[in-house]
Amino acid sequence: MGPTTRAVGGAALLALVAGALFFQDLGRYPLLDPDEARHAEVAREMAAGHGLRRLFLPTLDLEPYREKPAGYYWLVALAYAALGVNEAAARAVSALAALVAVLALYAYALPRWGLPAALGAGAVAATSAGWFGPARYGNLDMTLTACVTVGVLGGLSWLERPAPRRAPLAPYVAAGLGLLVKGPLAVLLVAGPLALAAIVQRPRPRVAELGMVRGTLVVVALGALLYVPAGLLDASYLSAFAATHVRRLGSESPHAGPVHYYLLWLPALLLPWTLFVPGPLRRAARDPARRPLLLWAVFVPAVLTLARGKLATYALSALAPLALIVGTELASGPAAKERTTLRPGGALAALVLLAGAGAALFAAPGQLTLSVRVLLAGAGLGWAVGLLLALHRERVDLVPAAVLGAVLTLYPLAVRGVAPAVAALHSDREAARLIAGAGAAPVVAFGIHDPSLTFYLRAPVIHSDDTTRVRDLFAGDGLAFLVTGPRHFAQVEQLLGAQAHLWLETPRRRLYANRPSNGST
Repeated sequence: MGPTTRAVGGAALLALVAGALFFQDLGRYPLLDPDEARHAEVAREMAAGHGLRRLFLPTLDLEPYREKPAGYYWLVALAYAALGVNEAAARAVSALAALVAVLALYAYALPRWGLPAALGAGAVAATSAGWFGPARYGNLDMTLTACVTVGVLGGLSWLERPAPRRAPLAPYVAAGLGLLVKGPLAVLLVAGPLALAAIVQRPRPRVAELGMVRGTLVVVALGALLYVPAGLLDASYLSAFAATHVRRLGSESPHAGPVHYYLLWLPALLLPWTLFVPGPLRRAARDPARRPLLLWAVFVPAVLTLARGKLATYALSALAPLALIVGTELASGPAAKERTTLRPGGALAALVLLAGAGAALFAAPGQLTLSVRVLLAGAGLGWAVGLLLALHRERVDLVPAAVLGAVLTLYPLAVRGVAPAVAALHSDREAARLIAGAGAAPVVAFGIHDPSLTFYLRAPVIHSDDTTRVRDLFAGDGLAFLVTGPRHFAQVEQLLGAQAHLWLETPRRRLYANRPSNGST
């Protein structure tokens, strides 16, 4: 078997495993409120609309939505056209972006460290908790991460070429596409790591080689495809969009977090491979070929820390260099130097699996079926015992494979058994089903804003906390519905009295109507 055949076979194997992880049962469980359902609904309204305004100016509940640019919603709208308006289509863009980024890591690692190392890098990325989860979640973060990963890897590959060399194009194109998906942050996340890599590169590239004029024009031209029409159609769009992003830098930002936020979250995102990080990071700092990867991993959380607004998934692109650093070493064989990393990492992994097995067996008996809890506990216990046996027999070389086997077993079980139970508590799909089955009627979201309700009803709802309006609506002759949260349960029942007929109750929401739920509704 020749090198090309092995390389293609490795890519196919990685695509098969990662694709199964990312695409398995994408539509099995409902969209989660608020974020996932909000993005799905914005894309649905764009897909259902007509004219240039609906194409370039996103809406939510048919009102202007200026938090994010339209680029990501274009992709989801295309998925709706291909797959229908459903959960799988809403999440498919993230899953595909995650797969593209994993294959980009494989393609980068293959000529530098060989086939096993390239597979290791891709596998570590695909099975990190912070990669696997967003790959199955319908928001912008994984699509942005794919743009950044492809852009930075393209730039690093260009830096390794001997001079004279043509100016790079891939980083600029990827940054421009990221600009359409998320905004200016994408340009910074591509340019920053490459600037640091160029500084430590020996010999350093000349400024003239970088093609900055042409590259800047590429980024601007791609951005102009969206922002110029949006600005012409609505002069307030760009100023409101810019104000939203500037606000994230200051004390009034939503999701404000402390300075040490990413020091805690980045290790959590990399789990379970965080347990094996110390040795590879230490050696990467001493290796000129890997040092740019380490700088990339440091740059992402460092620059994100400057803003007060912080979310864990903002730092997803830092997992790409960490996967290259850790995955390539774990897959390279049982070198003696790895014993100090693999032995404690394997022991900690076994302890985590044992603790998880116990928690799974007794956790949430009201939401998870006994069979699901037993399967999760049995899988965790089995892999924990396997890890402990490998350590006892001094087979530390088997530790990475055992950890990989554990996550490849537990993740699909969680998707099948845990995700539907969790999503059912954080989505209004069932309430929307009951409402739709009763026929056309006004729906009030009282004191809450659940985009999933709008998504599944395929129509806007009335967002109000006006008690007079609600009382008058329920006193009318026509059927009317109200959905509210725990803070307002008592208030609603006191307000409506005998007119409040409970149709659905969960720990998170109640659905009321002004008629009892029976076969005649």
